[in-house]
Amino acid sequence: MYRKESVMAENPENLYLSAREAAAELGISLPTLYAYVSRDLIRSEPVPDSRAKRYRAEDVRALKRRRSQENQEVSGAPGTLSFGQPVLDSAITLIADGRLHYRGSDATALARSSSLEQVAALLWGCRDIQPFTKDAVFRPSERLSALAASLSRVPRIERCLSLLPQAALEDAAVYNMTDRGLAATGARLLRYVAAVIAGEAPSDKPVHEVLTRALTQGEKPASELIRAALVLSADHELNASAFTVRCVAGTGATLYAAVQAGICAAQGPRHGGLSGRVEGLLLDMSNRQDVEDAVVQRLKDNDPVPGFGHPLYPDGDPRAAALIEMVGEKYGDDANFLRVQRIVRVMAEAGGLRPNIDFAIATVGAVLHLPRGAGLSMFVLGRTAGWIGHAMEQYRTGLMIRPRARYTGEIPR
Repeated sequence: MYRKESVMAENPENLYLSAREAAAELGISLPTLYAYVSRDLIRSEPVPDSRAKRYRAEDVRALKRRRSQENQEVSGAPGTLSFGQPVLDSAITLIADGRLHYRGSDATALARSSSLEQVAALLWGCRDIQPFTKDAVFRPSERLSALAASLSRVPRIERCLSLLPQAALEDAAVYNMTDRGLAATGARLLRYVAAVIAGEAPSDKPVHEVLTRALTQGEKPASELIRAALVLSADHELNASAFTVRCVAGTGATLYAAVQAGICAAQGPRHGGLSGRVEGLLLDMSNRQDVEDAVVQRLKDNDPVPGFGHPLYPDGDPRAAALIEMVGEKYGDDANFLRVQRIVRVMAEAGGLRPNIDFAIATVGAVLHLPRGAGLSMFVLGRTAGWIGHAMEQYRTGLMIRPRARYTGEIPR
């Protein structure tokens, strides 16, 4: 009896499944089966005297049980990189219950009084380190300063992309990967980005003041709004640019390279570049008396109104609410702000959507009469603090980010 059972257990018909049988049992396509094999989740062996392969039945059934137990996670897997399930651990930013927190502190509360430097130190986890010392200022060479001057007419963000690689070559301390070294490099880098955007030499002045001088006449209410916009832009968990930064940092590239990658990602019209579309909307509306009718007509035409709605905040973006409230406190009777309120009101009533941070930043630009593109400049400068924090956190893991793709192409022959 024992011998008979032993023989049955070793029978290949019980040990193995064909590719189609394995795929059918798991309820997947053949390409997905091959992807599981490539990840060593299912063992395969050649079929004797054949070019085909057979698959270990025990692996297939073990995977089936595991997928059943994790059904909720697996059902969300196709969208995990698109507002889906979390894909890595981070202690930097929490988005929960309609609120945004930087290492446990409410971001909207920080926006009331904190500088971007203070928030950066918080995001970077600098408990016993003060990174923004007077000495933490990048000093460009004469050659680099001349290059910056020659790019004075180039748009601010493109100027950053041109100068950051050159600056990295001159900042030898960028290779100091200790916690203290990374914090010091982060401070130099954040101040340098502010200087490049402003078109002036790097300094230890508060970055919101540097940007305010470049964009406005320097009045205090404007400075306070720009400071708040920077703080509220500082980080937003694992968005497209932050993920890009972490991928680059995971390869061991420098902070300069990681931030440059973040800027490239942020320029896109679905990310930081969306503020430019909102600027265009507000400019268009400034020449119309029928603001409500114009917004409703866009909705009728199925023409999305930029700057409204956010998948992570179904009840409204708290960053936008906080920033627009601050604008109202300082410029409540401004014609541009009153027009913004009309747009917000009709979008809530007719569209069922509330403004997001891109709309709020563009509102600051409209009220302060900032030049086109100022919204992206504020977003990039603010988000640089968060990008540096994500790069630091990734360096500390010692890991490279390398997800696998679910193969949907042609079946191998």
